[in-house]
Amino acid sequence: MEVEVKLWLENAEAHCMVTTSLSPFHIITHRQENLFFEGAVEELSSRRAVLRLQFYDDKACCVVSLKAKGVLVNSVSRVEEDEEDLV
Repeated sequence: MEVEVKLWLENAEAHCMVTTSLSPFHIITHRQENLFFEGAVEELSSRRAVLRLQFYDDKACCVVSLKAKGVLVNSVSRVEEDEEDLV
């Protein structure tokens, strides 16, 4: 189970305030590329599912993940997720 907190920021100034507040805790920035997939007749989205290949820091390996049945309540997202490393 993955839990994400979603923040709604009104404008660039609000974004700047958040990044300024969090910057002392920043350790490293990862380069990330995400490729999302869907069936020809929206088989995944019709089931509230997402299939993704995720590449990190220009490495040849990646992670394939399937997220499904996500629920958003009070800005907190809870979703079932299966991940596998592909080498």
